[in-house]
Amino acid sequence: MHLVPEPPSLFKRLPRLIFLVCKVLHQLLWLLWMMLVTLPKPGHILLQNPPAIPTMAVCWLAARRHGAKLIIDWHNYGYTILALTQGPRHPLVRLAHSYEHFWGKRGDGHFCVTQAMQQDLQTKWGVAATVLYDRPPAFFKRTPLPATHTLFRKLGTALEQPAFDDFLTRRSAAAAAGRTQEAAEVTAVTTKRPGQAVCARPDRPAVVVSSTSWTPDEDFGILLEAAAAYDQLVETAAEAAAEAAAMAGTAAAGTAAPAAVPKLPDLLLLITGKGPQRDMYMARVAGMALKHVAIRSLWLESGDYPLLLGAADVGVCLHASSSGLDLPMKVVDMYGAGLPVCALSYSCIRELVVPGVTGLLFSTGQELAAQLAGLLGGFPAEPSAQLRALAANVATREQGLRWDENWRRVAAPVMGYGPGPAGEQQQQQQ
Repeated sequence: MHLVPEPPSLFKRLPRLIFLVCKVLHQLLWLLWMMLVTLPKPGHILLQNPPAIPTMAVCWLAARRHGAKLIIDWHNYGYTILALTQGPRHPLVRLAHSYEHFWGKRGDGHFCVTQAMQQDLQTKWGVAATVLYDRPPAFFKRTPLPATHTLFRKLGTALEQPAFDDFLTRRSAAAAAGRTQEAAEVTAVTTKRPGQAVCARPDRPAVVVSSTSWTPDEDFGILLEAAAAYDQLVETAAEAAAEAAAMAGTAAAGTAAPAAVPKLPDLLLLITGKGPQRDMYMARVAGMALKHVAIRSLWLESGDYPLLLGAADVGVCLHASSSGLDLPMKVVDMYGAGLPVCALSYSCIRELVVPGVTGLLFSTGQELAAQLAGLLGGFPAEPSAQLRALAANVATREQGLRWDENWRRVAAPVMGYGPGPAGEQQQQQQ
């Protein structure tokens, strides 16, 4: 692996426009040196886009220099990401669009991540691309209970946050005061007593996970709105259950008892990743005074991320797509780990999330809260029929075809490594 070093820290003191120019020049010089001089002569150069600047031009030049084929893997458009911070009419955005258009057409082969992007590339830029859907690697799978126990013991310090007055903090404080854990290893979701196997806690919260880079293309205000709404739904459900129980106790003989109200569990919402907006949103969390929702931000070791997904109960995706044409890889990883997903709705997300089959789509925090309540009613003792059905569908539809086999079927023929039924992979996605 050959890494381009970070620009000198002195660059960060410059005005933003000058910083961006200096950063591009720094990357350009390093890439030219590596791609034209130091790297072994390749047969193919595979470029994932974005970033487009300056990599597209350098990779095209290197391909001509070495007599190699340039294959562009379109995951999004770089100029649309720049537009998130600069605005769509900014001169830099227009320049980036022209640059990407000019060099993007000069690849010898093309992949893209959605049918919507395939059509857009063909219509606007005359680029014929093969749809190569992302698939999860084999190490994304359900996490066994002993491994879950080990993981949550490891995360114990990160989960215990005295600054938050939520159920997790109160539970930890009560356990410490009463020394209820002295004969057992207890985590937020599991218990291990001496000489016994690990078991799930009967009062465990539902674990909901969302991963992010904390950037403007994901509005975590929606998630915080959902957390507040769900917190209130737990209170309302508890009051309704108590009222129903009281009515059942006083019902006259022969009178039908009121229908049982499913209890809503406490929610442990784990947000993984780091990025520029993390501190801003976590400061908002600290002021929310949630009782039944505990929100924690985690930065995990690479090997722990698949374990956490496999130990969770529901995944949440807030990816909005700067172009409206790409799909979130995080959902693919969640599917690989067997998680049903609640995802923010946008133009092409249905190519990945099938509403009511492998997940649910929402547009507001209130919708997300209602979806979580519908999925988690009765959890953990009696998981809802909807949650069980979605999880079963994910296991059936999304956990068969993995990354390596998908690459052999679809990508290898485009790169000239032999025939392969690219259409067969497409059919499995429908």
